[in-house]
Amino acid sequence: MPYLNDFAHALHGKRIFSKIDIFKAFHQIPIGECDIPKTAVTTPWGLVNAPQTFMRFMHEVLRGLPFCFVYLDDILCYSENAAEHRSHLRTIFQRLSSYGLKLNISKCVFGVTELFFLGHLITPDGIKPLPDKFQAVLDYKQPETVGSLRKFLGLLNFYRRFLPKAAEQQYLLSEFLKGSKGKKDSKPLNWSSEAITAFQRCKQALADAALLAHPSPSAPLALHVDASDYPIGGELHQVVDSELQPLAFFSRKLTSSEKSYSASDRELLAIYSAIRHFRYMLEARDFTVFTDHKPLTYAFRQKSDKCSPRQIRQLDFISQFTTNIVHIPGSDNIAADVLSRVSAITFPSQIDCDCIGETQQTDQELHTLIASGTSLELKKVTFPNSSTEIMCDLSTGTARPYIPKQHRQDVFSAMHNFSHPGIRLSVHLMKQRFLWPSISSDVAKWARHCLACQKYKIHGHTRSPLSSFQEPSQRFDHVHLDLIGPLPPSNGYTYCLTMIDRFSKWPEAQHLSKT
Repeated sequence: MPYLNDFAHALHGKRIFSKIDIFKAFHQIPIGECDIPKTAVTTPWGLVNAPQTFMRFMHEVLRGLPFCFVYLDDILCYSENAAEHRSHLRTIFQRLSSYGLKLNISKCVFGVTELFFLGHLITPDGIKPLPDKFQAVLDYKQPETVGSLRKFLGLLNFYRRFLPKAAEQQYLLSEFLKGSKGKKDSKPLNWSSEAITAFQRCKQALADAALLAHPSPSAPLALHVDASDYPIGGELHQVVDSELQPLAFFSRKLTSSEKSYSASDRELLAIYSAIRHFRYMLEARDFTVFTDHKPLTYAFRQKSDKCSPRQIRQLDFISQFTTNIVHIPGSDNIAADVLSRVSAITFPSQIDCDCIGETQQTDQELHTLIASGTSLELKKVTFPNSSTEIMCDLSTGTARPYIPKQHRQDVFSAMHNFSHPGIRLSVHLMKQRFLWPSISSDVAKWARHCLACQKYKIHGHTRSPLSSFQEPSQRFDHVHLDLIGPLPPSNGYTYCLTMIDRFSKWPEAQHLSKT
């Protein structure tokens, strides 16, 4: 699936837009008759490959057309003028017709200067959230439970990249989510006057959301970062005619250990995290980092023995993108925050909850575990469709049932046999959902001896022998070539040809355009 925000990267200078909707998209690709019975099967992870299959098909249909962006059944066409737009639309229609695709005319929009696409309002000057979307947020009633608050924040943060100071505004609300059990958490909220004010401020922030400019491949970039006691974040701008145009906002919350960092370490962490977040937009581009912490402007001039190992690692990563760090007043920077989510899990349907609950009452290993004063948070939980209380560990934010010895291999089979994941993934999935003392070794042993895995995953016991390249006798006798791309546009180039001489190990790289 394409990255949802990528459609904005090709819109700089475009003034005419059209939206094309495919009629009953997934139904236009039939399922093979031999595979139809498989659609009756469901798993905890799903067998939902229709979006990926249809997306691959649409990429094949519209491959090589740089004037359109497709996301499932929605196609965005963009051009600089009306004449060019008619030519672009004609080309797209010919491609769709050649593959026998039909359009939903009632949902198509042609040749306009403003357009609603993928939850955004697209204009020649930039993009912003849809007006009806933030009106729904403005009318949103004050949540009464932790679960409903999480849903509200999920809706609000769909447009987080449009919201300056999002972390600062949402910090009090995110504190309510500590220890929550997901969207179904019915724990009532105790609203303070400060929290109510923060809630109203968050709703208004979306109504005042910034207009994000369309990225220009040739415009210089400026990354403004900042850190406070709780959040870090940044703003990415492009400089056009000496004017800063916002491209996106980044924010995340500091962990408990990161809150204890010194001011310099938090500011350095802000630069490091912001560059990692915007990496797909910053690679192969010239940009300047702006910070209100002046000592960081000398970070690349001091000796490495003055830095901690963590600082060295972060500076090494930053230096791969830029060493240009400039000081500006703190009032020009933005700090931000991000919310973490705790997902809930349930029993596979094949497992009898009542039977496990009864067996737990006489399980000596469980009683020993409780008496040992373990750090686990063991409590009795009633699962859906069951009246029996089951002892579970709640220390991870998810109810992990303790499985007595006689049920362990049955539980493993119920989970593993859905898709037969490898040993490492099987251990990870089981530890996320269940608990017993030797779970890692038991699951690894059972996965290693799974007959179905042994029969069909032949790569696990068939390996190609090691081989070596023949050593060349002189320079440029043998050259390795590789083509990288497409990459984010940089000065009109989207591909990179890499060349390495096998004899001298000398590397070269040459930028290439699509043509």
